[in-house]
Amino acid sequence: MIPDNFASGLTGVSQAVAGLKAAAAEGFTVTDSGGQALIDAMNDLHDEITDAISHSDVLGQEPPLGQTPAAQVYKPFLATIATDPHQGMIPALRKLLKDLTDARDSIQKSMESYKGTDQGSKQGLNKAGGTTYSV
Repeated sequence: MIPDNFASGLTGVSQAVAGLKAAAAEGFTVTDSGGQALIDAMNDLHDEITDAISHSDVLGQEPPLGQTPAAQVYKPFLATIATDPHQGMIPALRKLLKDLTDARDSIQKSMESYKGTDQGSKQGLNKAGGTTYSV
């Protein structure tokens, strides 16, 4: 029911999240500022999707297309585009919400890894020759 390009885009997001989770598990790091920018964007998208899902009752209604024979065929079909349990827009958006949550968790883990790596580097520098300063 979902257009192929949209469905493949969602599949791509899921694959990217899986890659991000694997990278975070292997020690991939992200700076606080870079990670926070990603998290902020994900939070904005999460809020928009949550809002769209909250209107799912509207998305699942038959559109007012009139009484022609063609309209009678299209009205129920168009309503199922949003609500079909396997290929509909609403289940796809719920999957995207889960992927966003997983991605945020991975970014947070990567930010924590960066902090740990950064602290370890500072301690090593202090042991080697004292505090270093940069501009």
